[in-house]
This record gives sequence, structure tokens and C-alpha cells, in this order.
Amino acid sequence: MTLELVTLSNGVRVALDPMPALATAAVGVWQRVGARWEKPEENGVAHLFEHMAFKGAGSRDARAFAEAIESVGGAMNAQTGYERTSYYARVVSEHAPFALDLIADSLLDPHWAPADLEKEKGVVAQERGEAYDQPEDRVFELHQAALYPDQPLGRPILGTDETLKGVSVDSLIAFRAQHMAPSRVVIAIAGAFDRGAVLDVAERRFARLAVRPDAPAPPARAVSGVRIEARKLEQTHLVLSLAAPGAKDERTYAARLMSEIYGGGMSSRLFQEVREARGLVYAIDSFIDQVEETGRRGIYAGCDAANAGEVARIAADLLEAFAAEGPTEAELARAKAVAAAGLLMGAEAPLARADARANQLFLRDALIPFEAVRAKIEAVTAADVRAAAAAALEGPACAAAIGPKAGLAAAEAFRARLAR
Repeated sequence: MTLELVTLSNGVRVALDPMPALATAAVGVWQRVGARWEKPEENGVAHLFEHMAFKGAGSRDARAFAEAIESVGGAMNAQTGYERTSYYARVVSEHAPFALDLIADSLLDPHWAPADLEKEKGVVAQERGEAYDQPEDRVFELHQAALYPDQPLGRPILGTDETLKGVSVDSLIAFRAQHMAPSRVVIAIAGAFDRGAVLDVAERRFARLAVRPDAPAPPARAVSGVRIEARKLEQTHLVLSLAAPGAKDERTYAARLMSEIYGGGMSSRLFQEVREARGLVYAIDSFIDQVEETGRRGIYAGCDAANAGEVARIAADLLEAFAAEGPTEAELARAKAVAAAGLLMGAEAPLARADARANQLFLRDALIPFEAVRAKIEAVTAADVRAAAAAALEGPACAAAIGPKAGLAAAEAFRARLAR
């Protein structure tokens, strides 16, 4: 068996990624739906549906559902983002068809008691509280709101007490029905599995999905914004970002290498200057965050409030210098080595492979061998990386900060300096 794409009679795509040396498999269903498609009054519905997915389906109640997957030694989970929702299981190879059948039950044949829904709203409220109590998470939520004000991408994936208050079982099912189009569903299986058996389940369960038009995602309109939140904390937490290409853009490879050189590891420019040379922070790192058509490259830093302004200034200095000078050959070689190692390490994990295959189909409409991805990384030149750094300075700058009042001005200073 080799990497294979099978399309069901109604257009649902099935990615088969065999790893015959293994004794296990990862089985999942990915949907091109998430918080980005929610109306203001629906904020949090996609995530709440994901929470409810295992609360009763097919012939099983919530407990029987949990016992079913664990009776074969498997584990099941789900997650919701702005553009993806995924439901997946890890099982011993022989149980891969059974796991897919269970996931199909949760998505296609749910039956939930209103009382269970109300309890789960309480669970989500506790999840929100936990995120609020962790400033390193909360600052990213503030950054998202600053970047995409009054848009689905700027609202919290977990929703709010107010928006979830009126959600009913019927409204959850209606949301699912609206977005469960075959063109937005990918089944991905990686590891060791019986090809015929999993395809039989896929056809039997998912080919009955009715064909319907795809719902376009609301446009992403990034702005140069800032959000701050004064809290009695020991440190100031900063997120500072600039423009990056979207996930569908081939310039992604250069942008990711640029991010690695700038702040991705202990040898990066940012880490060496801010932590090693000056001792201004404990935690500092760069990131790339993308949706389909746009993205952000930025940094997260946690530091004493007295150091926040200097950290933001140095971050801006290094970005401008990078755009002017580009990377050295040694930096580029190290970044490529890190990217290749990450790719290969992920390729050894069935769930990571299945997730990668689903995203390839959503973003590229094709399954791309990891060797081809590595070749794209190796093909990036120093000029490409310098261009990526220069492009970062051409879009809106955005910043968020949380912590003592004394450190919050750093966010606006960064935004004001680099806003275009």
C-alpha cells in the first residue's frame, strides 16, 4: 500500500497513509468548519458541538460511548479551531474500522439530552475560566481580538456565557447540518490498517451525506490594533505580530524559515539578544499563525514589567535589520535542518500524519509526499527569506499585553513603530 486518495460517491475524500511497520492506527474525520463560520450570536457553537460529540450517539449513551472505545484499548478526542474541527482516535490496527464507525455515530447520529447540554455548557465555562487564569493563553486571545475586531476570527473559540446561554440541542444539530457538506469533510487514516475494511465503513456511513454548496468563509480583515489588560501578575506577557502569508500561499516555506531564524530556537537572533546577551526574559519565542488566505508572524515574551519596553524595542530592531540584511548562509542551513527534522519526526506519528494529510487536501487539494515538502523547504533561498522579512513590515502591526500597568505601554509602542 502507498499514500492514496479515495473519493466517495458523494465527494467525501478519504486519505489513506499506510505505515505497515506499526501495530496501531490513527483514524479521524476533519471538517472545514470552525469558529470562523459562526455568526455573532453563535459564537462558541462549533466548540460546544465538539464537546457534545461523544455525549451520546447511535445506540450508545455517553458512558457506553466512552466504554466502547476503551474496551478495545483505544483513545478518542476532538478539537476545534477557527477553520478546522477534528474527531480522531488512536487504536490497535484491527480496530481502525470500529473507531471510524464510532466517529461516524458521533457526527451523523447524535442524540443528546438537554440536561447533558446544560452540564456541558458549565464544563466549557470552566474551560474559559482556566484559559483566563493563564496569562500566556489569555494574551493570545487579546491579540486575536485586536487583529480581527468585530469578525469571527477575533472572537474566542470557546464563546461566552451570553452567546452559549440560548444554545439548544436543536440549534447545535442545525449548525452541524448547515456545515456538514461532503466537500468540507476529509477522512484520514494513518498507520497499519485494513484498507478494504476502513473504506467499507467510510462508504457506508459517509456517502449518505447530502451534497450541498460549500459555505464560503467570511473574509479576514486584519487591522493594526492593540489590546491590553491590567492584571496583578508577576510578569508582563506580550504578543507582537506582523503580516505573514496565508496557509495556501507557497511563500509559507520561506516565512517559516524566517521565523525560525528570527526567534525559533536557542540559537535564534531574538533568543540570543534578548535572553542570552541581556537577560531580559525567561520565555521568548516566535510563531507563525495562519488561516487560509492570511497569517501572522510574531513573538511571545514573558518578562518583568520594567523590561517590556526594551523587549518590544529590540524585537522591532531585529525585524527591521532582518528585512534589510536577510539571513546568513549558516542561519539558513540551521533553519532548514530544524524544519526537516520537525517534518520527519511528525512523519513518524500516525496522528500527526493523518492531520497533515487532511490539511493538505483542504489547502492544496492533493496529497503531497513528505519528500516533496522537504524539497520545497530545501529550495528556499536566502533572498526568499529576506523577502519574507521585508513583506512582514508591509502589513498591519498588532500587539497585545497583559500584566502590571507599568509594562503595558510596550504593546502600543511596538504597534505604533511598525504599523503601515
